[in-house]
Amino acid sequence: MLLDLHQVVTAPPGASTPRIGPISLSVDAGELVALTGPNGAGKSTLLAAITGRAPVLSGACHLATGTRVQLVEQAHPHDRDLPVSGRDFLAAAGADPHPPAPLNDWLDRRLDAMSGGQRQLLRVWAGLTAPGDLVLLDEPSNNLDAGARAQLHRLLRDRPPHRGLLLVSHDPELLALGCQRQVTMPAGRT
Repeated sequence: MLLDLHQVVTAPPGASTPRIGPISLSVDAGELVALTGPNGAGKSTLLAAITGRAPVLSGACHLATGTRVQLVEQAHPHDRDLPVSGRDFLAAAGADPHPPAPLNDWLDRRLDAMSGGQRQLLRVWAGLTAPGDLVLLDEPSNNLDAGARAQLHRLLRDRPPHRGLLLVSHDPELLALGCQRQVTMPAGRT
C-alpha cells in the first residue's frame, strides 16, 4: 500500500478548525483511484494534507516508507510566466525527456509561449514520468479543449504501470479510464 488514509480530518493550510473529512482511502502501486465530490468539498486540501502542506487534525495519513510523491496541482496563473523551454522544464522535474506526440513538438518552445492546455499536458507528463511512486493529479482536465482532453486520456492510459495514481476529477470520461475505485468526498464544513 503506497497511501493509506483512515478517517482523516483536515483543514486548509493555516486553519486549525476541522473543515474536511473524515475520509478514508488507499492507493496501491499500479492503481488508479478517483477522488470526486462537490466543489468546495476539500479535495485539493486533502492532497495538501497528503503532501504535508495542510494539517492532519485527526485520523491517520500513512505513506509507505520510501514512497516518493509527485503532485500535479491545478494550473496556476504564474505558470505562464516561466521563461524556460519545455525541454528544460522536463529536465528540472527529472521527467522522461521523450514525451509522445504532440508534446514532443513543444519541447523547444518556452512555457510562456504555450497555451494553458499545452503547459498542463507537459505538467501531467512530468508528474507521470518523474521519479515517484505515487502521483496526485488535481483536476488535470480543467480548462482543456477536446483535443487536449483526448491527449490527457492517452497519457493516463499509457502511464507507467507501477505508479499509483490518485486522480481528483469531475470529468466522467476521465473517471472511466480504468479507475479501480472511486471515493466521493462529502461537502466540506464551513
